[in-house]
Amino acid sequence: MENKTGEYLKYAVGEIFLVITGILIALSINNWNTNKLDSISEADYLKRLSNDLVADTLTYNWTYKLILEKQEALGNVIAHLTNNKNDIMDSISLLYNLRQGMDFTFAHPKPVTSTFEELKNTGIFIKIENSELRSIISKYYFEVEHQYKRIEQKRISPNYGDEIDKIIPDLGLNNGEINYRGDLVSYKEIVDNINNPEFKKLVISEFNLAIFMQPIQKKGLKESKILLSQIKDELVKLQN
Repeated sequence: MENKTGEYLKYAVGEIFLVITGILIALSINNWNTNKLDSISEADYLKRLSNDLVADTLTYNWTYKLILEKQEALGNVIAHLTNNKNDIMDSISLLYNLRQGMDFTFAHPKPVTSTFEELKNTGIFIKIENSELRSIISKYYFEVEHQYKRIEQKRISPNYGDEIDKIIPDLGLNNGEINYRGDLVSYKEIVDNINNPEFKKLVISEFNLAIFMQPIQKKGLKESKILLSQIKDELVKLQN
């Protein structure tokens, strides 16, 4: 009887040992799979951030170039209005400069923040294990939002674009050629309407906005490129 009891105990202990071993192995495999999924998820989000930053660098570069052109165009218009000479620029040049000054009058492109917002709002930002990189990413997007708001707060209403739409109906560029509704307004009427102190104030205000925007776009271009490079370096580390 005692021998049978001893055998049962040995069998029971063996069964318990096997069960515990199985559980530990299952937990180990589950942890390995979880870590692997976390790693994949981190890489996925970093790739998405990388794609967003590629778009940002293109946007900043394009915006910066157009702002330089806008600044030059409005400078020409101010010089024309200050000299009080209608012949300082020919009609095509004047209309072209007036049109170029309209770029980003009502708004300007905002950098892509969708991936960062998802990371922040869902609480999975922690998946990016490199704490220093997380801090740099947060700082970049905070600065992006801050600078965007600073620019928008500088806008006045009615602004330069509103006034141009009233003075020169449908002013635009088509294949590099300037056009407007000449059947609604003559060039002489345009010249008469822009030669007044109030319009000059609007032009100067828009010119100052372009000056304000220029270094912000230049800095944004530089910082988006730097962060893009840092994220790409982190992706390389994850793949090794």
